[in-house]
Amino acid sequence: MNVRIASAAYAVPPDVEAVETVLQRERTRVETTLAPLSPLSRQKATEGLGLSHVRVCRAQQPYDLVLEAASSAIAEAGITAKDINLILDYSTIPGESPQCLSFAHKLSAELGAETSLNLSFKAGGCGALHLAIKTALGWMSTDESIRTALLVTGDSPPPDNRSLLPVTVQGDAASAVILRRDGTEGPLLLAVEAMTLGHLQNAIAFVRTNGRVEIQVDALCIENEVMPIYYLNLFRVMQKVLAASSVSLKEIDHFIYSNISLRDREGFRKMLGLPEGGLPPTPMAEYGHTFASDLVINYVHMRREGRIHPGQLLLFASAGIGFTWGVTLARA
Repeated sequence: MNVRIASAAYAVPPDVEAVETVLQRERTRVETTLAPLSPLSRQKATEGLGLSHVRVCRAQQPYDLVLEAASSAIAEAGITAKDINLILDYSTIPGESPQCLSFAHKLSAELGAETSLNLSFKAGGCGALHLAIKTALGWMSTDESIRTALLVTGDSPPPDNRSLLPVTVQGDAASAVILRRDGTEGPLLLAVEAMTLGHLQNAIAFVRTNGRVEIQVDALCIENEVMPIYYLNLFRVMQKVLAASSVSLKEIDHFIYSNISLRDREGFRKMLGLPEGGLPPTPMAEYGHTFASDLVINYVHMRREGRIHPGQLLLFASAGIGFTWGVTLARA
């Protein structure tokens, strides 16, 4: 099946907060979360973030950003909303109180995608793009009428929950990807793989306290259960994708990875055996970590800078809550 990434776009709110300000405001939360760790581990958790600022939703809310990103992606793909057969919303934390059943349904109505099939799921965090692509490909393979899919996500944590230390600091963003079957423009999808481990579901969890949703990070679980297998599982999923496409790691031209932290990107680089500077620069310092929008932001950033050329191999990789690992391979 010939399916291409016809377009991709993202949107971030205009309001900015310094990461230092976020951590100071959430100091009690940070100290409580890191308390079970050793002094050395606590120190490491606050070093190597590589994040200077985050974008934060105020006047604009996640749905506003999703609509902006989707509209941009539709225009870039040269289609109309009526051409969209499937809208899939894979937002993990779509703001404090979304005023709709799902972003997919609201987008269908407001864009005028009159006959679209509208679906949503809430799992996977920054690994969810791969789940969304795999889901869309599944529908396309079994239903001839589904030829164009719009994949969207918009995420913003509950108030005072931007710190996900010892992992990252969360910024707000939305993104949109359009997949088209039998198209001629955009990278051709070669393979997509994902894996989940449900027993790690509480590493980063959503809990309700005094009527408010909070993000709860189990620092010991992250350190003792997630990190020992984190890069190993990424590598395993990557090997499955490469084998399915008869491609070797050395043939990959661009690795497009998450903006969790500078420390995490260094871990990914070392896993691949790339030299220093082997991963392309990203807007990570200015946007923070934006869950599943990271990959789209980094892809669009590379494309705008003219670094992606026809025939090159692109490997998208990320992992997130759930716990979920995913890799997508495409040829530009």
